[in-house]
Amino acid sequence: MAGPSPPNVDSVTLETARRQLGSFAVPVDRTDRIPLSVAVGRILATDATANTPVEEANVSVGDTVFEQGHQVRPGDVGLLKAAGISELLVRQRPQIGIVPTGDELVQRDTSGDQQTETAGFTLAQYVDRWGGKVTYRDPVADDAPALRMAVQRDLTRDAIVITGTEPGDTLREIVADLGEVFTDSVDMDPGQRTGVAVVEDRPVLLLPESPTAARVGAVQLLRPLLKAFADAPLSDHPHRAAPLTDGVDSPVSVRSFVPVTVTDGEATPLPGADLATATRADGWISVPADKTGYSAGTTVTVENWDYLP
Repeated sequence: MAGPSPPNVDSVTLETARRQLGSFAVPVDRTDRIPLSVAVGRILATDATANTPVEEANVSVGDTVFEQGHQVRPGDVGLLKAAGISELLVRQRPQIGIVPTGDELVQRDTSGDQQTETAGFTLAQYVDRWGGKVTYRDPVADDAPALRMAVQRDLTRDAIVITGTEPGDTLREIVADLGEVFTDSVDMDPGQRTGVAVVEDRPVLLLPESPTAARVGAVQLLRPLLKAFADAPLSDHPHRAAPLTDGVDSPVSVRSFVPVTVTDGEATPLPGADLATATRADGWISVPADKTGYSAGTTVTVENWDYLP
């Protein structure tokens, strides 16, 4: 959905963009009653109280085993089962609508080729892993009525994520008409053309078409939003320290995220930011906005965004 950038594009820091989105994240008050066997990762809507005493844990009948708001961990379910608890009342998972956009995703060229949609599909997997409930839509063409309908359709969700958009395009004009676009640019790289908006009190995250830029935007902005909806803690990614084998450069006043591989305890920056490069990464390093990069030999923190236990 390429379009000309407006002359004075508003740009905010990553922290400001998080606050803008988070200001509309009211914790979900809908609840589900679920069996203990599928409770890991869910947030308790009420205190979990014991039905059976557990002497070795000093728990009596009626005692609170875990309080409301606790996120159930794998190790918790044994104690809950011992306390005679077979089901729990938990908050429903935040509902997130993901809408890919772009003519290239829905129209075939003269050779019959059609671009495969990857950005939104990848984000759907992240949202599910982060505790959200995803509605992943078919791609929508760059047609104003179709785009308007697509946005309005998902206003029943807690938040909307739209990929394939940038400042000055038709989609952002529609979102601005339906609600308000707070910013058209965030000081992060990749993903500077990320936008933050709201429509009918629903936060809307506007992500570029680049799968890597969309991934960075989702990790840095959508993940905190999901945790705010769930009223759950935003834990750190698994990370490790490693010296750089090569230097990295970063634009002035922009927080940069660089994919790296880690071999023999050393981090090697990967060139480019295409889908294949990002997929080969063992982790990501962050260069703060007040730095212009790191020199070779600098010990950096490598975050694993794709951690699997």
